[in-house]
Amino acid sequence: MSAKPIAVIILGMHRSGTSLLAQTVRSLGVHMGHEHQMVPPREDNPEGFWEHAEIVAVHDELLERLSSSWDTTKPLPEQWWLTKGGMASRAKLVDIVARDFSSHPLWGFKDPRTCLLLPLWQSVFEELNMEPRYILSLRNPLNVAASLYKRDQFLHDKSFAIWNLYVLSSLYYTSHKRRIVIDYDRLLEQPVETGQKISDFLNIPYGAMERARVGGLPKPALRHSSFSMHDVWEDRLVPAMVRQTYQIGLSGERDSDVLCTDELHENVQNAYDQLVQIDRLLSHEKSYRIRIYWAGTDGRFTEDKSTYITVSAKGQKSVQTVEIRESLGSVLRIDFFAEPAYFNLSKLSLIYKGQEVNLLRGYAKEYVQFLAFAGVGEEADCVSGISTGNTSQLLIRDLPPHGETATLRLELSCSFGIGEDVVQALQLQHPAEVALSAGLHDAGLQIERLLTANAEKEKALKLAAEQIGEQIDTLELLCEDSRRREAKLAAINRELQEQRAEVSRLNAVMERREQRAKEERVLLIRQKDLEIQNYRREVASYSRSLSWKVTLPLRMGREIERRAKRRLKGWAKGLLQRYAIRRNRHSRHAGLTGRLPYKQYALIFSHTNYLESMGGTEKYIYEQASYLSQNSVGIIQIYPGQSYSLLNTKEDTFYGVVVSDQFIGFYSVKEIMEWLSRIHRHLAEIYTHHLLNWQISDYTALLRNVEEAGVLPHTFFMHDFFALCSSYHMMYQPKIRQSIKEAKERRSCIADIITAAGTDAAICQNCTHGIALAEWREALRPVLHQSDRIVVPSDFVKETVAAVYPDMTDKIRVRGHLIFDRQTIIYKPRPENRKIRLAFLGYKMENKGWPVWERLYKDEALGRLYEFHHIGSQEKYADQVAVHRYSFLREGRMGAPNLLIAQDIDLVLLWSIVPESYSYTLQESIAAGVPVLTSPLSGNIAATIDAHPELGKVLSGEDELKAFLFDPEHVRNYVSGDRARYVLEHNHLPSGRREARS
Repeated sequence: MSAKPIAVIILGMHRSGTSLLAQTVRSLGVHMGHEHQMVPPREDNPEGFWEHAEIVAVHDELLERLSSSWDTTKPLPEQWWLTKGGMASRAKLVDIVARDFSSHPLWGFKDPRTCLLLPLWQSVFEELNMEPRYILSLRNPLNVAASLYKRDQFLHDKSFAIWNLYVLSSLYYTSHKRRIVIDYDRLLEQPVETGQKISDFLNIPYGAMERARVGGLPKPALRHSSFSMHDVWEDRLVPAMVRQTYQIGLSGERDSDVLCTDELHENVQNAYDQLVQIDRLLSHEKSYRIRIYWAGTDGRFTEDKSTYITVSAKGQKSVQTVEIRESLGSVLRIDFFAEPAYFNLSKLSLIYKGQEVNLLRGYAKEYVQFLAFAGVGEEADCVSGISTGNTSQLLIRDLPPHGETATLRLELSCSFGIGEDVVQALQLQHPAEVALSAGLHDAGLQIERLLTANAEKEKALKLAAEQIGEQIDTLELLCEDSRRREAKLAAINRELQEQRAEVSRLNAVMERREQRAKEERVLLIRQKDLEIQNYRREVASYSRSLSWKVTLPLRMGREIERRAKRRLKGWAKGLLQRYAIRRNRHSRHAGLTGRLPYKQYALIFSHTNYLESMGGTEKYIYEQASYLSQNSVGIIQIYPGQSYSLLNTKEDTFYGVVVSDQFIGFYSVKEIMEWLSRIHRHLAEIYTHHLLNWQISDYTALLRNVEEAGVLPHTFFMHDFFALCSSYHMMYQPKIRQSIKEAKERRSCIADIITAAGTDAAICQNCTHGIALAEWREALRPVLHQSDRIVVPSDFVKETVAAVYPDMTDKIRVRGHLIFDRQTIIYKPRPENRKIRLAFLGYKMENKGWPVWERLYKDEALGRLYEFHHIGSQEKYADQVAVHRYSFLREGRMGAPNLLIAQDIDLVLLWSIVPESYSYTLQESIAAGVPVLTSPLSGNIAATIDAHPELGKVLSGEDELKAFLFDPEHVRNYVSGDRARYVLEHNHLPSGRREARS
């Protein structure tokens, strides 16, 4: 800190943020005066001006003495601070500073007028031995002009001129002084950083408390206009000089060192000198010509016997000398100019032959259209008065003889202002007229008072009439309102009656439904009782058999083993997920805040981590991720951390996040939403693959969060029928089952739904999945409606979806997951001297036909005819089955076909008992050229083989399957011959384009 007291002077044009800058400086500890000393806030500056009221008053008084004001566009006169008014104001400012600020080592003040009055203040600082430091607030001139127009209705040209004078004066008068420039927009947007710049300049502390105070000062309402720097350069109405001054200020704001360079000082000096020169050119004094005629020897006034002099019209005395090289004659005439003006001819002398004669004394004078003042006569030393016509003249007769040449010397002044001395002279000259004028003035005042009183009475009568008219209008409005209310009341009564009738009808319907539900509950109880009795009867019949009794311990042991495995698997999975969630909670800094390696990402919603599971959906996501990665697009996958129900609204749910090929962790919906909001600019598209295990409320919340930040193309995949029914394989399960056999019986309901066209199918009303079917579809319909396209893997699925959602048909696109490429025709020889090789391809799942496969490989008779292979199993489960492991992640989409070819498989069993929407295993079998055996229940598998019989056989049931297999000669002939093989390629989906929607 300097040994001298430091004075912080805040400079800047009006409406340029100097008040906010003063608040900022004050919050940093600079003493700006006490609040009672400040100019109070006004409507145009509700946050306060932070200006010392006495300093502002001295500034205004000084500007008035200098015939100027705060909105002047002209520089002040040269050396104005040395005038009487300037010295008096300086003394007042010295007293104010000594009284209010001298005891403070760091103080400051703010008043935009200081920009014009800096030379005076700098002499004050020198006298009081203080060190000034200047902070200039710079604001876009277009924004200042808009603000001044709103507050003062100033035209932009005037505002630009004021702005240029203030900013250029502040830069000019602070050359070679300690100063910084603060951009007003930066102060609003980055108050904390700007506060750091000011504190560094003043060399004062800037801790957390100061940062908090400074950061809370800017208010969004402070910015009323938002023109950019680019607008200043592009707007042709902004003068070039204003642009130049703004450019100088910006260069100093960006780099404070530039303010000290000689180049900037020279630019400011040249710009200020140019401003002063322009002002001088435009502010030259108005002058007029006075014509002087002489009669000459012929006694006539003509143009060739005349001359003129030029005088100022501002009241300044002018001394003129006129040489005349001929005889003046006996009469001299002076013509004043035609406009009314005050003239004072203090001297008019004739010089000839070394003598000087005063023509205003002792010579006859005559006035034409000229009002001479009292005291003007034969003995007067001067002529003064007012010209009153177009030919105002002064004639002087009987000039003395003067020879052939003479010189006239005149001292005169003229002005268009009438001062008090002129008025007093007029009153002395014409007392009667003055008295008459005063009487007329008093009479005029009396008449004016009478007219005012009469106008007030007329105004009162008019106001009373208007009030009566308004009351009549109000009564009419009230009557009209009353009529409307009565009509509305009648309508409400009618509506109420209709609603009562509707309520009565609904009550009757509810009663009938309750009665029917009651009857159904009674029937259901009876059916359950009957079902239990039938179960017991069948169990009793089974339990009396010898085989039942002998195998009871084995069955019990197997059931206990299965239950233990399920419990252990569920416990381990839950433990791992809980551990992962707990780990996320303790390491958030390494979670969703990490750096994204790609510039663009596709957001994927699915039901499992595609890196850990390899079902059909996961395979497709894996292929999609690889394809997008080749195009420099990463993926963000979100999937449920646990198994949630679609229609539940459970809180504290957690979802897994995978970014590209890295698992990030489990997070709450709120955390994921906040993260997606931050990275939205990186998101390019949305793909919804599966909502199994999702809560629809969580999914829609995430989707809505992404959509609010910006609309993205959205593709909804239907890999199965989950969007149609909770039985995503579309398997009918009756509510009431009469026997164990019927309880085990399952069949597809797709044909019934297509025939009945959706939710009205009778089969849905009798199915356990039909209980919440309407609510299920109602929850998913908005999601399908908002998506841009719905992608299904086969025509079989499209037909089913269109039956349930007919209004979505236009959005449905059929696109298989894989395509066949590079066909090769090979000859498959008849398998001789070896067993026929039959393979099961896929997971050990009941719905994939695993029980049938199990019965086949355990059949000893078939075992003598066939080798049994399992392609894709991860464990050895039977001696009679050869197990072949492979990894889709490692071997790719051709892993299974290559194994089928390598093992020379003759037949593949794809015995799905649920309708498949699409089958990777079918495509893999076709690619290997191996015929497929399937059932009519397998959905798209059966539909594909029905359309292309060369690919395999659709057998009606297990009996027909065994009959076919137990005819080995027929099978050997069937599997031999020409076969087509293919290379599988991923069927890439083109990028979606957003369709306009309301």
